[in-house]
Amino acid sequence: MKRFVLFAAVLQGLTFAGTAAAQGAAAPQAAPGYAAYPCLSYSLPCGKLATRKPEKKDLVGPLNGNAAKGKQIAQARNRGNCLACHVMPGGSQPGSRGPDLSHFSSTGRSAAEAYAMVWDMRTVNPETLMPPFGTNEILTDQELRDVVAFLLSSK
Repeated sequence: MKRFVLFAAVLQGLTFAGTAAAQGAAAPQAAPGYAAYPCLSYSLPCGKLATRKPEKKDLVGPLNGNAAKGKQIAQARNRGNCLACHVMPGGSQPGSRGPDLSHFSSTGRSAAEAYAMVWDMRTVNPETLMPPFGTNEILTDQELRDVVAFLLSSK
């Protein structure tokens, strides 16, 4: 008999909660859709803006990037976060989804090619998972130049 009384009390509580929601109490909201965002986090720069259409941008003028700053940006989990997908020189706990970038300079790519790829890889490979760092304003032009300088310095 005690179990029945306890069960009835639980049911009454559920009914009460349902009635409160029906009377105008805030109902739980559906989770937001993340399909339009280049990453699944609103706390990272890549999660603050919806993905824009692919945009090709050429490197204008000399690269003038700082490889040391580029390394910091590329390896910072709250900035470039390149380590989430790539193996990079001096990086810890790299991902394996993207290509190994530890010897990027030996690929023969120019600074202009590398800049265009980091700006928006979708112009080179429409199926890429790489966030459009320049198009989506995740990194500034100078930060992109610094990251490219770091990539070109990796031997």
